[in-house]
Amino acid sequence: MLKTSLEAHEEQVKDLSHDLKTAKQRLENADKPKLTEKQFEAIQTAIEMSVENFTFDDPDSYETEFGIEYDGRVYLSSIIFDGHSTLSEQIYQDIESLFGVADESDDDEESPSE
Repeated sequence: MLKTSLEAHEEQVKDLSHDLKTAKQRLENADKPKLTEKQFEAIQTAIEMSVENFTFDDPDSYETEFGIEYDGRVYLSSIIFDGHSTLSEQIYQDIESLFGVADESDDDEESPSE
């Protein structure tokens, strides 16, 4: 009888843990701004266009290191993309152009107009 009772309580603890996890996720999402499907599509299109229009073949966007083999052959030993800040700035500007930016204000801090 105790074993059955213990198993029932363990199941309740599992259910409560699941409920707690779900509630935490909902609470975390509660303060996030909500976007429509159309807005998400516009953001996706802006990101795609930014990436497509970025000049990835600019040699100044990369840090390279070369090596040489014993037989005299030169090889590229390392390549690092350094243009990420330029690309991210372009994406930011393209997304920002889609929306109006509003100042965040707390209604409690605003004084009523007289």
